[in-house]
Amino acid sequence: MSAAAIAAGTEVPIVERSPEAVDLFMFSAAAWLLHRIHYDLPFTTEHDGHPGLLIHGPLQGTYMIQSVQWWLGLDAQLRTITYRHSAPAYLGDRLECGGTVTEVNGDGFTAELWVRKSDGTITTSGIATFAWSAANGRT
Repeated sequence: MSAAAIAAGTEVPIVERSPEAVDLFMFSAAAWLLHRIHYDLPFTTEHDGHPGLLIHGPLQGTYMIQSVQWWLGLDAQLRTITYRHSAPAYLGDRLECGGTVTEVNGDGFTAELWVRKSDGTITTSGIATFAWSAANGRT
């Protein structure tokens, strides 16, 4: 989609994500998020009482950003993001990431983004602002 065709109300196409255990481990290591609930199944289930490994909140935040950037490519450069986690997501959950553009201006746009499980439960939601790249002619 061209940047010129984006307006308030435009839906961000849904991207499905299903991280695997190695993804959780690698994200933990790369981001220095060392809580064992993301990579140590016996600890997570026996000590903390969760039904499985938890998908990191910051990883879900990354998925929200990627849903926009995979849609628009380099035309969308992240400026800011705030997000909140409202429900856990566990290894094996299929996550859908999407949102809606809420405002467009000469500099870029704002979008309300979310991650939800296949049962419709929103696990993470937020607001992100993106700048148009100089190459797309909107600046």
